[in-house]
Amino acid sequence: MQQDDLLEIRGLRTSFQTEEGPVPAVHGVDLTIRRGETLAVVGESGCGKSVTALSILRLIPSPPGRIEAGQIIFEGRDLLRLSEEEMRRIRGNEIAMIFQEPMTSLNPVFTVGDQIAEVFMFHRGMSRRDALEQAVEMLRHVGIPAPERRVREYPHQMSGGMRQRVMIAMALACHPKLLIADEPTTALDVTIQAQILDLMRRLKEELGMAILLITHDLGVVAEMAERVVVMYAGRVVEEGDVYSIFRNPVHPYTEGLLRSIPRLDEDRERLPAIEGTVPSPGQLPRGCPFHPRCPYATDTCREVEPRLEPLGEGRYAACHLAAERLTGEGVV
Repeated sequence: MQQDDLLEIRGLRTSFQTEEGPVPAVHGVDLTIRRGETLAVVGESGCGKSVTALSILRLIPSPPGRIEAGQIIFEGRDLLRLSEEEMRRIRGNEIAMIFQEPMTSLNPVFTVGDQIAEVFMFHRGMSRRDALEQAVEMLRHVGIPAPERRVREYPHQMSGGMRQRVMIAMALACHPKLLIADEPTTALDVTIQAQILDLMRRLKEELGMAILLITHDLGVVAEMAERVVVMYAGRVVEEGDVYSIFRNPVHPYTEGLLRSIPRLDEDRERLPAIEGTVPSPGQLPRGCPFHPRCPYATDTCREVEPRLEPLGEGRYAACHLAAERLTGEGVV
């Protein structure tokens, strides 16, 4: 690991047991998160984004899930080798997570104050009274009005945006070094989305933490992230800084994602779409997993699976045509 690296994933492989046998959901993923940066992970539903995040915290349900191979190095410690007790001390304290749907992530039978206070009681050893006082401060910190009253309310008494702010308050209670945000603006209207993203950006600067942002929204990526990792069929297919990838995507899948973004300066009757569908994880095609949908596929692509190779200046791509495509003019 480099000195400024906070977390490094090496060769992560996570699978789920099915009637047909184990099916890999994440296959040989490598990625690095640096201190204080926002790294976005993007891709279609089912590409392995959330499974990668849950693997970091060892929250894969077992059975049927299982982390089969790899290393997850966090500040010099391999999280996959720690005991469950040691992992409980890290979850919510050094690494925290905002889950995708706050209505199902919050416990409906406890007040939001009790749920935030539990974090302080477990990780800081506070009394319930002191923890509830801290819960009020956290609600105030994330912009919830009248926090003294809201702390006694239940999740169903709050709007979606308010519940998401409660989730952020819980995640940031112990000032974690890494925040994993899994689709933090899903199911929120655009006004509330902007408020949540502004809140995350402000809190990141105040606390100096790193963010692993999982999303399918490339607009959010452009606004929030410094670097981006593109996943397809459980694999990383491209990585680089946001500006370079948006200006000149190397992998055809990344190009397809960017072409599908609506643009005001173009008169299109239909948005361009990536042909075909994502393959089943248990029935991946031979060679490059993307080749049946790729307009540039060659015989080599159909026979040999490409490795994620460095292209210089922090760019990586898993594509046999990467070197020649890197000199292209880009699509955005």
